[in-house]
Amino acid sequence: MPLSTADIVHADALRKPLVAALALLLAAGAALPPTAFAADAPASVRVAAARPVETGDAVRLPARLAPLQSVTIFSRASGYVAERLVDIGDPVRRGDLLLRISAPEVERAYAGAVAALKQQQARETLARAEFRRAEMLVVSGAVSASQRDAARADLDVASANVAAARAEAERLREIVGFQRVVAPIDGRVVERRVERGDRVNGDSGDAADYLLRIAQLDELRVLVDAPPDLGLRLKLGDAASVRFAELPAEVFPARIARMAGDIDARSGTMRVELRLPNPQQRLPGGLRGEVELRPATKTLVAVPMNALLVREGTPNVALAVDGRLRFRPVTVAHTGDREVFLKAGLQPGDAVVQSPNALLREGDPVVVAP
Repeated sequence: MPLSTADIVHADALRKPLVAALALLLAAGAALPPTAFAADAPASVRVAAARPVETGDAVRLPARLAPLQSVTIFSRASGYVAERLVDIGDPVRRGDLLLRISAPEVERAYAGAVAALKQQQARETLARAEFRRAEMLVVSGAVSASQRDAARADLDVASANVAAARAEAERLREIVGFQRVVAPIDGRVVERRVERGDRVNGDSGDAADYLLRIAQLDELRVLVDAPPDLGLRLKLGDAASVRFAELPAEVFPARIARMAGDIDARSGTMRVELRLPNPQQRLPGGLRGEVELRPATKTLVAVPMNALLVREGTPNVALAVDGRLRFRPVTVAHTGDREVFLKAGLQPGDAVVQSPNALLREGDPVVVAP
C-alpha cells in the first residue's frame, strides 16, 4: 500500500535521532585505544611453522702451499768459503756437508790450546806426585805439615789450570767444527747465496746473512685463513681437496692437521693448516690455489621473510604462544629469496606470526586464523 505524506514525515523524524545516536557511538569507539578492542576480541593472526634446514655445503677458500719445514743456514765461523758442495735443487740428507769454511787462524789457535792443555796436564801429574810424596814423608817427620799443605795447594792449582785449558780447547774445537756447515734436515736446497771464495761472518746477528735455505717438500702445508663460522665447524683430520689453476685437470687430497684456535684481530680469521702429500715433489712451495672444505653440517631455522621485524634495532619474530603474542630476538645467518635463515633464537616447529600488525604489543591476546 502506498505511503501517505504523513507517514513519510513521521519516518524522517525517527531517522534523524537514530543517525545522530549512531554517529555518537562511532565517535566514542574511535576515541578508545586499540587494546580496548584487543581485550575483548583477540587479534586474528596467520602463523607459519619454523622449519629446520641442514647446511653442510662445500666451502672453497684461497690457499697457499708452504714446505713442511724450511731452514736457513747461517755460518757460526768467520772466514772464506773454501768449498761449496751443493747448489739449488740438490737433494740433501741430514748431516750432509754443505760448505767448508777456511779459517787458518782458528785452526792454529785450536792447536795451541791443545798443546797448552797437555802442558797443564803434565804439571798436574807432577803436582800430584809431589803431594803423595809429602803425605808419606810427613809421617816420619822428614816433611813438615806446612810443606804437605803447600803441595796440596799446588795440586789444586794445577787441577784448576787443567780445567781452564780444557775449556778453552773445547771452545776452539767447536769453532773449528763450525767450519763444516752440514744440513740439519732432509730436504732440497731451494736458495743459495754464497759462492766459493766469499767472505762470511760468523754469528753476525743479521738475518740477511744466511748462506743457504733448505726446504722439505715431500709433504707440504696448505695454509688457509677460515672465517670464524667455518673454523668452529672444522675438525682435525677432516678431508679436503686442493686445486691449482696451473694444473686444472688434477685434484690433490689433503687433511686438516692443525688449527690455530685463535681469531686474528686484524683479519678476523683463524689459521688452518692442512697436510698435502707430495712424494714426487711436483708441487713447489709458495704455489697458490683453492682448497675445498666440507665442514660438519649445522641446523638453521627458516622462517618466511615477512615474519622478521626489527624492534629497538634488533631482529625479532612474533610468536603465538598459548593465545598470547610473544616477541623473541633472533640471530640471522643469511637471507634467501623468500625466507630468512636463523642460527639462534628459534626452534624448529615454533609458530611465527606472518606480517604482524604494528599495533600489537607483547602479551596481546591472539587467535590463529585457520
